[in-house]
Amino acid sequence: MSAAKPDLGLNLAQDFPVVQSDVPYAEAIKRAEKIFYILFYGFGAAAAFAALKLRQFFEGRSLVLFYVSSAIIVTELHPFLRATFEPRLQELALTALVAAAFIPFVRRFPTRIHIDGDAEYKPIRLFEFRWIDAVLIAALVALILPADVQGMAARALIGNHPVSYLTGPALYHFAEGLVPGRDFLAFYGYGPPYLLSRFLTTDVNALYRSYIWLIAASLVVFHLSAYWVLRDFFQNRAMPFVLAVVFLALCQYADADAFGGPSALAIRYMLVFIAVGMLARLMVQPSERLLVALSAVCAFSIFWNTETGIYTWAVACAALCVRLLERRRFWEVAAFTGMSIVFLLALFVAAYGPAVLSKNFLYVFLAPLGLHSFSNWVAVILVWKPGLGTVYQIVLPAIAIGTAVSVAAAWTGSRTVERAYLLVLSLVALVFMVKWVNRSLDAVWQQNAFAYLAVGAWWGRSAFRAAVGRTKSQLVPAVSLAAVAVVSIAVLLYAQDRRQNVTIGLRSYLKYPSIASFRWGASADPIKVALDASDIDLVNKALPPGGRMLLLSDQDWIVLPALGRAPKSEFMPFRDSFSRDQVSRSLAGADYFFFERGATYQYDWMKEMVDETLREQFVRSGESTRFILYRRKS
Repeated sequence: MSAAKPDLGLNLAQDFPVVQSDVPYAEAIKRAEKIFYILFYGFGAAAAFAALKLRQFFEGRSLVLFYVSSAIIVTELHPFLRATFEPRLQELALTALVAAAFIPFVRRFPTRIHIDGDAEYKPIRLFEFRWIDAVLIAALVALILPADVQGMAARALIGNHPVSYLTGPALYHFAEGLVPGRDFLAFYGYGPPYLLSRFLTTDVNALYRSYIWLIAASLVVFHLSAYWVLRDFFQNRAMPFVLAVVFLALCQYADADAFGGPSALAIRYMLVFIAVGMLARLMVQPSERLLVALSAVCAFSIFWNTETGIYTWAVACAALCVRLLERRRFWEVAAFTGMSIVFLLALFVAAYGPAVLSKNFLYVFLAPLGLHSFSNWVAVILVWKPGLGTVYQIVLPAIAIGTAVSVAAAWTGSRTVERAYLLVLSLVALVFMVKWVNRSLDAVWQQNAFAYLAVGAWWGRSAFRAAVGRTKSQLVPAVSLAAVAVVSIAVLLYAQDRRQNVTIGLRSYLKYPSIASFRWGASADPIKVALDASDIDLVNKALPPGGRMLLLSDQDWIVLPALGRAPKSEFMPFRDSFSRDQVSRSLAGADYFFFERGATYQYDWMKEMVDETLREQFVRSGESTRFILYRRKS
């Protein structure tokens, strides 16, 4: 790895720099980690298929031996991989791995576990709705919706992350006819900014209150659909409710200011559980209408958030390919792909017009996938230390691989909704972890771990039922649920990011001002934008109504909407532009440049570049209380 020289030109997102780590050869190590996970997925799938072929040789042997063997192999694999960097552990870990592989062949260990199956139960229909569902849904809504909307809006308004994710791209709609890729960049997705643009106003506080409500509504859609679909999967109500609450707490960080960092929230994958439910049902009960609906949901998911939407579409394609084992024609996968593309193009044309049908837009459209999944952007090196990280990095991926392979291999002989859910959720878990492999922050793992937790909860419940055998006692499910709740609370309290000194999990959520917290008073006053008559006159003289304004300011996302002007910069915030090309393209088409007094630059190279451009191509032509105006030379 010391000799490796990564070619960053291979990244789709070439405009975005890789954040360097203080670890020597960090880029080469990061590439090696990604190669490891590619091999891990490949060899894991091959091993799982091999295990299915060999299972006849293990019939009648104790399940306890398999559990012990698997636990040792999985846990020892972690220090063995760590030994790549610390050779002292390598021989010991390898010895334990080999020895554990022979444990299931021990003949003297008694077989004491016998699975008779679950007690008979009355299944919960997909659209069945009872009073207990209403109570649990109301509880989820109360836990999700914020009570202190103005306070959260004021805190979100200070930061720049909501700008790059959502409010910045929405501000471009102050002007008409602007197209992503040609006029501006949105490197997360297009749905949320487009929807927020329907509520554009020159009242900055009202705009950010709409931003808070948009995120809250997205979280309600995600968590309620998670409860509904997991209810269909688990065939009970308590487990899905607990998991939905766990999903909610896992995405919280800092002092409950997660709305100030929307990319950490479930707004990224709002419709994933709706797609999971449709896909699982489609695999068991084929329907042309359901296939069309699934295509529409996947297309809207891509429109909503490019990265996770493509993940969802890829999972659907993979799951539908499993149906080819039923000797079905390939037309189903082809029809799904074709309809998804048609629906996606229709959404973009409806939102931005036919001008989006260009190569520039295609490049910008794919950039988020490269940026968040492959580019090492804001990436760190994996922490190879035994502990909870072992679960993150080895155990749950191994479980998901084994589950997906075992269900797919036996699909033609056992097609049930439960098995379909297991397959789809396992695929979702594996695919959605691509972002974590790229960035490797613990918080990123937790924000994408919802499917892992659902599959893990199913296996935990199944193991518990296998241990107690067939029974009709109501005490068993109660104890099982209580165990899940205790483990969930313990994990959420223990949750921490080993790379960042930030509070995450339950400790952070308890500070979140939800309706259920009864903290209903406003914790912050509306923010006032200091613009006087001279500032407004200067802008109006230089730019017509609906014109675009190139502004360098420490908070251009506050000033621009107050003036009712769309940004002229390619990226928002302008001072946080990632590359020289972005700054150059922003300056190239501008006839006027507004500089806010006291504004600072994020990067030294940006200051040098802007100063040189102003000196050579612009002249100072006016000023006001807040701004200095530069006009391009004739």
